Amino acid sequence: MILCVSLNPAVDKMIKLNTLNIGKVNRGVLESVHAGGKAINVAYDLSLQGEKTFVTGFVGGRCGRMIEEELKERGIPFEFIHLSSETRTNMNYIDALGNVTEILENGHLVDARSEEEFLHLYMQLLKKADIVVLSGSLPIGLNDEFYATLTDFANREGVPVCLDGSNMALLYAVTHSPFLIKPNIGEMENLTKHKYDLTELDNGFEAFFESLSFKNVLLEDLKYLRKLGIAIVCLTFGNRGALIYAKNEIIFCDAPDVEVVNTVGSGDCMLASLIHSLNRKANLLEALIYASAVSSAHVNTMNVGDVDPNLVAELTGKVKHAVFKVGD
Repeated sequence: MILCVSLNPAVDKMIKLNTLNIGKVNRGVLESVHAGGKAINVAYDLSLQGEKTFVTGFVGGRCGRMIEEELKERGIPFEFIHLSSETRTNMNYIDALGNVTEILENGHLVDARSEEEFLHLYMQLLKKADIVVLSGSLPIGLNDEFYATLTDFANREGVPVCLDGSNMALLYAVTHSPFLIKPNIGEMENLTKHKYDLTELDNGFEAFFESLSFKNVLLEDLKYLRKLGIAIVCLTFGNRGALIYAKNEIIFCDAPDVEVVNTVGSGDCMLASLIHSLNRKANLLEALIYASAVSSAHVNTMNVGDVDPNLVAELTGKVKHAVFKVGD
């Protein structure tokens, strides 16, 4: 069972409009309202790929009940700690070019008693889990070290942790040896306090691997993360692709071109696809090619988890890749 921890879930509203005009009346079409938050998105995608998942975390109020109802409808088991405060609602405005403007609420308030109840529940669920996914922002009331704490508990039980966090929560957690982390390029720059020049990617993989920004900065930062005990570092570059660093090699895959409809959830889709492939004992190259194809197919859809398998099959054959061997 893959345990997906959603500490700060949301009801996500997708609204499509031609353009977003600040300070003026905007009229759009409501495309969807669904239970969201990064870990819940991952659970959706894993479930669609045939994996057994379980969702836990916090919910509260009417939005919390909506989230539980949708998980029931999708056949995904769950157990949440219920809060007196309301679970958040996120607004996603999508223009005619596929650009997404997100307005994200901070989330519900987790009191000390609810935090203690969750930790007890989490420890019980760990005994049944094969993999733990810690993904998304932390709600009000939980300290920045909470993902680090959850990682420690999982490590003691021998359960690998796949982490997709940001800001201080990511900074603390990476030093506690999660099995896999999946920052995007912005999160990576915030984590390392370094800026990466990606312009050589326009000239191909080999040019990028030979660039000073890669050799002198990014590569050293990736090595540092691996030395912290992280088995797999997956770094995503949006429409430029993604890389995996594990063992003694870096694998880079591009993102096949598709018509962009909605980018929300594409990173969650990549994480889910990686976990699915690794859980099925695929090698790292196969895993990243598949994840790149699924993630690209995902941006061609409006709703999270709504991916055309025929498009995935088509894109899989179009993913370009390169391998860089890493010395000591």
